[in-house]
Amino acid sequence: MRTQRMADMTSGAFLAALGVLSLVASYNIAGVTGEQLHPRTLPVFLSWVITLAGVALIFGGWRNQDESQTIDWPDKAGFKRLLMAMACMILYLLLIEPLGFATSSFLMLAFLIWYLSHYHPVIVVLLSLVTAVIIYFLFIQFLGLTFPVGPLGW
Repeated sequence: MRTQRMADMTSGAFLAALGVLSLVASYNIAGVTGEQLHPRTLPVFLSWVITLAGVALIFGGWRNQDESQTIDWPDKAGFKRLLMAMACMILYLLLIEPLGFATSSFLMLAFLIWYLSHYHPVIVVLLSLVTAVIIYFLFIQFLGLTFPVGPLGW
């Protein structure tokens, strides 16, 4: 039976396992001398967030004893949106090195916001641009983390 409780517990277990796997992989990132922060700082932080979110989801599902909350699988349009989002993430990973972290983040955000929402294109560009600028200043300028900069230098 597809209940909200089982969905929460299953997806929580998946997220927790993914977070632990990411945590193990993050600790294998080698350091570079002269960096303000170790290059594994952000991956370790994000891995802990994913792991704790997964555990919280498992706990929330475990506490929810209501078996009457059934859920439906996504329809054809829902599966199409999921596949497009996954394809976009794979393309994003492939473009980080040649285009740079901030530029590829801007492109990914612009596409996903445009594809998954009904915002006006000007709003899509503004939201993506503001987010990319925040990402650049937070992670590269403020935290001093090393990311690919791409041909634009950011």
